[in-house]
Amino acid sequence: MSRSTRAADRERGRTRRRASLAVLLARADRLLPAEADLLRAMVDAEISEGDRARHTAGGYTAAVRRLHTRIEAAEAAIVEAEQRTAVAEREHLAFAQVQTCRACGAGYDLGRQCSTCAYRAAVAEQAPLDRLLDHVATRLGTGAQQ
Repeated sequence: MSRSTRAADRERGRTRRRASLAVLLARADRLLPAEADLLRAMVDAEISEGDRARHTAGGYTAAVRRLHTRIEAAEAAIVEAEQRTAVAEREHLAFAQVQTCRACGAGYDLGRQCSTCAYRAAVAEQAPLDRLLDHVATRLGTGAQQ
């Protein structure tokens, strides 16, 4: 039986009991009018208080359901984090032995300079000297032919 069906059954039962109670109160002819009025007021107060209590309990139940959902999500996140940690420990991923150079993208050994970047720096450093030597050779070659 679903939750809504059970709630509807409870509501129908309450309605039947209230109707019966109203009939019985109407038959309370043997009571003095003041006593009958007092009895009716007390029953009405109890009915109102019950309605308020059910309404409040419904709000608390909804809040508990929301908190339960949040707790389940938090527990799932904890389990996932623990699993990731276990995998990292098994695979010894604390430190890689090879790194990727951020400048050129080449791989190089941990703790050493990137050989590709070192070569490019040496070539760049040598380039002005090569251009000067080419220029001098060109000038000497031209001057020697004249």
